[in-house]
Amino acid sequence: MGLGLLHFDGHVVDDDGRPLLESDDSEELMHVEPGVAVALDSRPMESPGTLYVTSRRVIWLSNTDKGKGYAVDFLSLSLHVVSRDLETYPFPCIYTQIEIGDEDEESKSSDSESNDDLELSKVTEMRLLPSDAGKCIIVNYLLML
Repeated sequence: MGLGLLHFDGHVVDDDGRPLLESDDSEELMHVEPGVAVALDSRPMESPGTLYVTSRRVIWLSNTDKGKGYAVDFLSLSLHVVSRDLETYPFPCIYTQIEIGDEDEESKSSDSESNDDLELSKVTEMRLLPSDAGKCIIVNYLLML
């Protein structure tokens, strides 16, 4: 898996709708958190989905659009923190910064959010918003393991 946020193909799920894990890397499912919305960069919050924390990455799958999902390898998460500062974002969330690799590429098109087709390779921030704000601490802790 490369650096940055990647599309998670909706066809890569098992019969229960859970993501298929990479068996060659001994990836294990550590935690499932339903009712988590996601917001990428400065874009609006997306409808809630289910967050899967594995031994290698974070995977979010939409509950409403079965073909929509995102995955980010832990090595790409340069920062994750529980944020309750309502001046920064209107809801408590887990704020993450994502390494995207080549900074020269980033500066060529830093205005990607003006386009409806979001280029995930340019996303540098992701907010995870559990429906129960108290779950922020638990999920953030799991990202540290």
